[in-house]
Amino acid sequence: MKNLEKTIKEAISSNKCKIGTRQVMGSIKGSKLIVLSDSLISGDKSKILEEARNAQVPTLPFNGNSVQLGKLCNKPFRISALSLRIGKDNEIQELVNEFANK
Repeated sequence: MKNLEKTIKEAISSNKCKIGTRQVMGSIKGSKLIVLSDSLISGDKSKILEEARNAQVPTLPFNGNSVQLGKLCNKPFRISALSLRIGKDNEIQELVNEFANK
């Protein structure tokens, strides 16, 4: 979990991320990782997961709701979905493997 938080904060500080369901849907192809909160609407979640699978972009569930994800990103609003365009491939793979083992 610490690695995910570090990666998200790094992406936010370097402005290498897209925040929100609509922006994430529009930027899936350029993303390296997509993070989805628990409170994301199931219809939107299935669309994002399908597009990410087609574009071969890994997705991670955030163990928390959109308010908690917003606080992690240091934003004063809820964040349901987040796409990251930063991170080394091996770091991204480590995050994916870490969540797959849970």
